[in-house]
Amino acid sequence: MSITPLNIADYPFRETGFRTPSVVVEPRTSEILLLRSGHPLPAQPGCTVDWLEHWVAKRPGAPMLVERDANGEWRTMTCQQVWDAVRSIASMLLSSGASREKPVAILSENSTEQALLTWGALYAGVPVSPVSPAYSLMGGDYARIRAAFEVIRPHIVFVQDAERFAGALAALRVPAERTLAARHPAPQMLSFADWLAATPNLELASHHASLTPDMPAKYMFTSGSTGIPKAVVITRRMMAAAQEMAAQVFERDPETQPAYLEWLPWHHVMGGNIVMNRVLRFGATLYIDEGRPLPGRFDATLKNLRDVAPSLYFNVPAGLSLLIAALERDEAFAQHFFSRLTYAYYGGAVLSRELYDRFQAVSIRTTGHRTVLTSVFGATETAGPAVTQYWAVDDVGCIGLPLPGVELKLVEDSALPGRYEMRIRGDNIVREYLNAPAQSRDAFDEDGFYKLGDAVRFVDPKCPERGLRFAGRFAEDFKLANGTWVRTAALRTRLLDSCLPLLKEAVIAHDGDNALGALAWPDLDACREFLGAPAGAQVEQLRSDPKLIAELARRLELVNAGQTGASMRIERVGLLSEPPSLQAYEVTDKGSLNQRAVIERRASDVNALFREPYPAHVVVPGTVPSR
Repeated sequence: MSITPLNIADYPFRETGFRTPSVVVEPRTSEILLLRSGHPLPAQPGCTVDWLEHWVAKRPGAPMLVERDANGEWRTMTCQQVWDAVRSIASMLLSSGASREKPVAILSENSTEQALLTWGALYAGVPVSPVSPAYSLMGGDYARIRAAFEVIRPHIVFVQDAERFAGALAALRVPAERTLAARHPAPQMLSFADWLAATPNLELASHHASLTPDMPAKYMFTSGSTGIPKAVVITRRMMAAAQEMAAQVFERDPETQPAYLEWLPWHHVMGGNIVMNRVLRFGATLYIDEGRPLPGRFDATLKNLRDVAPSLYFNVPAGLSLLIAALERDEAFAQHFFSRLTYAYYGGAVLSRELYDRFQAVSIRTTGHRTVLTSVFGATETAGPAVTQYWAVDDVGCIGLPLPGVELKLVEDSALPGRYEMRIRGDNIVREYLNAPAQSRDAFDEDGFYKLGDAVRFVDPKCPERGLRFAGRFAEDFKLANGTWVRTAALRTRLLDSCLPLLKEAVIAHDGDNALGALAWPDLDACREFLGAPAGAQVEQLRSDPKLIAELARRLELVNAGQTGASMRIERVGLLSEPPSLQAYEVTDKGSLNQRAVIERRASDVNALFREPYPAHVVVPGTVPSR
């Protein structure tokens, strides 16, 4: 595809059917504001699976779950087949002894079988707990999966492949007769195929009708970005409310059956709640994407996208970068990708302006229009997005406004006027953590608002309809010895933006007094290219290269330009060679960093930042290392 300069702002946005942004702002005190959507929230069912029965009556033969088989061919289950399977599985769960008090643990990746089990459990009133597969597959002492099981105490454990998860099953001492396997079940294990073939219980419908909206539907573990993961009790009402809130960003439901191609893991709230329940809400077709937004693994996603033109599309910024590069190379692929796309959205990290502009440039050259690329903001405790930018505007970094039914309490930061702590209340919000009464009490303020721990600013304080911007996490901020608060999110963003593409991640540290530094992970491919290093060169070899250190020192000068206060200057950057550890809680299983765990585990690296003479892999602004 030929790339020629264009002015993106000259082109209109493609029609989305989004509602006009609306927000009601109520000052509570001089430091506290209450925000809610100006759009109403319609009534929702007591359980998201109730939508499935509607679609079975309306389009029983329409595809609903589609996944590649072992031969790479798409296998499809229709609405009717899904409905039949859900009732069979619900019956088998109840006959196995599973109940509200005896939940199901899911250890495996996304699959058709996991979707059917999740929906069957919902229909039966049995809570499910999808646990990160990484906890079961990382080996070692299986500490994370053991800790999760101590909290949820599952009655049935599901694995997609009993051979692949044999180590975790053995470590957890799961009895064979309480292990449900889709593939390679060992003797005495429960066979998923047998469950699918079971005849539904005649009393199942009346049992389902007796279930109440406030019963637990899922136990979902937090990401652990600020500590050890906690099990969030997500009720049936929370999931239905979160789904209906998200649906209200549109003026009306789509007239044709939507198609989604999604990789988002179902042990996270966006994939497990919003994506899976959105399929039920709209009677959509879900193509299960086995790819991941990682070099090498993204090839599978690109293969799938060449088959499936999605109605809407999600990815994290790293995945969007890989996608945009492919769209720029292949005009026919771009034509296919944009052919039915309503909008695209992202989450998990900040999107750079450069990526946004490249996405819009491809969209314009392909369709003649800009395509809305927006963000969503939520947490496990919100059961889905609670704040989203649901209107067409070129404003990278805006997280949007509260969805219908969501109330925000904004408490102004006394140390930094215009920055607010965000708290949240609504039918979609958690009420408790499982078996953690003290943490449950501490999670809420005196008015019942959940304390997210995130900070926001208004895009324009004089025009709140323009939305909010993310402004960091209070748990990651700290004070210097002089009493000045360090707002780590702004510093980290400024550092990474200035050092693109040579650095891919960083955490802010300090010397115990008044000097700031950062521990950073180089982007190996970008550094190899910058240095002209061979493909086999490793980070340990490159991180002390004088040319790389000199370039980063130059950029660090730009980061600090015009900054006079100690809380705004980064005096040192140490380049790390060992990647962040999942087992040591340095990185969550969704890829975000746990700043506290990194600093504590790498105390020697923090000390090296401020040592004199400083090591060769430490970058200091204004210095040029000798060769």
